[in-house]
Amino acid sequence: MERTQRELERERRKLEQQEKKLISDIKKSAKDGQVTAAKIQAKDLVRTRKHISKFSNMKTQLQAISLRIQAVRSSDQMTSSMREATGLLASMNRSMNL
Repeated sequence: MERTQRELERERRKLEQQEKKLISDIKKSAKDGQVTAAKIQAKDLVRTRKHISKFSNMKTQLQAISLRIQAVRSSDQMTSSMREATGLLASMNRSMNL
């Protein structure tokens, strides 16, 4: 889970770098008067921003799943500890002669 989260974070950073590059390319194209190229790059920029938000969303969902799994594990450990304690108390009750 953590490895997948790191990979998603890496991909998001790459997309953010690509976004910065696209912004500078759009400015350069607009400055040179290449309107059609600027429009295509702007569409690509919008697409890149959507991908960035999707990667962030996926990472958040993975973190939530990881937290749920951790909660289930801890409750399972608590259950097994309680089971052992109950067994110990039962054996103590049997060994004592009231």
